[in-house]
Amino acid sequence: MKKAETFLSQNEKNSPLDEYAGQWVAFANGKVVAHQTSLGRLMKKVKDLKKVKKPSILLVPKKKEGPYV
Repeated sequence: MKKAETFLSQNEKNSPLDEYAGQWVAFANGKVVAHQTSLGRLMKKVKDLKKVKKPSILLVPKKKEGPYV
């Protein structure tokens, strides 16, 4: 059985998110700008980022959970 992989895709470039498994991730302009284990800490960290406006936030599933459907 092939291992499921999670990718962030923008402009035909893929960035693997496996290293962020089980974490909340904020991304903007096609790249990860912050990551934390809790949403509250992530939001505080994102608020401190000066150049990032309205990043997208997602919870990357743990490796044993597989991708969300």
